Parts: sequence; C-alpha cells; structure tokens
Amino acid sequence: MSVPLAITLDVPAETAVGQLIPVAIRVKNISDHQLWTVGVLDGSEAGLRYPHWQPEIITPQPLPDREPVPLSDMSAPLRAQDFRLLKPGESFDPTAANGEAAYLPITAFQNFRPPVPGRYQFKLTLSTASERDEEWLGIVGYPGEEEVLKRLKEVPRTKVVSNTAVVEVK
Repeated sequence: MSVPLAITLDVPAETAVGQLIPVAIRVKNISDHQLWTVGVLDGSEAGLRYPHWQPEIITPQPLPDREPVPLSDMSAPLRAQDFRLLKPGESFDPTAANGEAAYLPITAFQNFRPPVPGRYQFKLTLSTASERDEEWLGIVGYPGEEEVLKRLKEVPRTKVVSNTAVVEVK
C-alpha cells in the first residue's frame, strides 16, 4: 500500500545564531480518496500515545544534553473533534488548534534556538502504525470513546517522513 500522506516542512533560508527558527508544517492527503487523520496531541511528541510526531534537528556540532522534561503518564482523551477529514489534495497544519481540535506545537521546533553558526536540518516523522487502538486514547472510559474507536478504524496505519528543511545560521 502506498503512503497516503505527505509532510512538508518550510523554514527560512537563513537566520542568525540565537534566533527562533519558525518551522511551518503541512500534512497533505496525496491519495485519491478522503481520509481521517489526527494532529499533534499531548503525549504525541514524546511517543506516549498515537499519533507519534517525532521531530529531528540535525546540528553542525553536538549540542549539550538538556535537562529532561518530566512527562506525565496521563494524556487527555482522544475526542471525535480531534480528527481531521482530509479530501484528496487537501492539507492542514497538525500543530494549529482548529475549531475544537486541541492540537499542540512541536516543542522541539518551537523552542529551538541555534547556538552556533552552521547548517541546521529539520525533519518530522508521523507514525500512525499502532498495534492497538487503545494506544491512541489517552485516558480511557470517557463519554464518546465508542465513536472515537469507530473513527480510528478509518485512520490509515502508516509511517511518513517529511522532507528535510535546511537553514543556514550565520
């Protein structure tokens, strides 16, 4: 089966040391039929729940280890309004809250300031390839869970890697 989605990252061509680098993210339905998908939820970036949104920043030299961020093992429930129906050719920003969908930014991108000059590369991987639908739910046993489980059956199980977006830092 072919991959039904494409992820495109856009960044400025260049920036200065210490400046935030805006990373625009677009997820596009490249299939010939409509499909359901879900943006970035609490726990998605850390791999605590599906969908997994895994950012990668390739730097010109190794960065010092950062203080680990404490993670909660509790995630908000996946709700029907968190799903996005994409028609063929339609795209959306999986980090932009839309209507009642509570999408979150990719914190690795949002908070990154390049510390030294050089070439920086950004990538993003989306995985919806869960083995069990319960791996998406967060808190379980909530009103609307049955509807969510039915809709999850319509989300394609796949892994998609974005383009590599490059920034020259001066």
